[in-house]
Amino acid sequence: MRESVRQAVSSIHTRYSEPITLADIAAEVFVSPFHLSRVFAQEVGVPPGKYLTAVRMFEAKKRLIASPMTVCDIVHSVGYNSVGTFTSRFTRAVGMSPRQYRHPEVERLLVAASGGFNRIPSRRELNRVGRRRVGHRHSGGRLSGVIELPRTHPDTTVLVGAYQERIPQQAPVVHLALPALGRTEFTLTGIPPGDWTVIAIAMPEGTPQPRENVFVGSCPTRVTVHAGADSRTRIPMRRLAPTDTPIAITLADTLPRPVERRPEHPPALACG
Repeated sequence: MRESVRQAVSSIHTRYSEPITLADIAAEVFVSPFHLSRVFAQEVGVPPGKYLTAVRMFEAKKRLIASPMTVCDIVHSVGYNSVGTFTSRFTRAVGMSPRQYRHPEVERLLVAASGGFNRIPSRRELNRVGRRRVGHRHSGGRLSGVIELPRTHPDTTVLVGAYQERIPQQAPVVHLALPALGRTEFTLTGIPPGDWTVIAIAMPEGTPQPRENVFVGSCPTRVTVHAGADSRTRIPMRRLAPTDTPIAITLADTLPRPVERRPEHPPALACG
């Protein structure tokens, strides 16, 4: 990875609570904003603005479930000036309001993968929730494939799921939890027709895990699923890197259904 991109990621993690702009970060790493935006997207997978938004959302989620801070204080601590703007964006992206995110079920069923905040519920609990979510859906398609994991801790669980977004903020539409066996076959059933991002996250169950025990992987392109048809893919996995986009999704299914998404322009870096 280019040193300028590595430094830009570090700057975003350090300064996400500030009103930083693309020009600010580019000046720190001594390249033009255009060049930084291009190489950042090439090497990290998303533009700097989306990466900043993902960091802010992750930090907000972490504070909502693990901090006694008020919602107002959390909003300002992650770089937003307006509680109303943050609440609207959070609710649209996550599918529940910041106050609803403080429901105990959200934390109990939280999957998180980041530098210093990594956790996964038990395999049994993940699959119990998964069966409830899919229910009696018969009109969807099937996606089979293989997850290729390096050597891991013997109690490692891998969660594979189909997500709407490249950087997911909500639970997968369909998921499955499996023991990590190096080369692991999986089949997701009942996936609604459409194009999906398929992501796998693996770590030992139990207490929060150090980064070296966390593995991530995704299909290089979105996977198209057709009703009643079978698709196949491959997910190579690697150890979580400091530059990876942080992920925090909850499988809590006792809260209101996600609000309908509306098209919107990519967020500017300054707006977060």
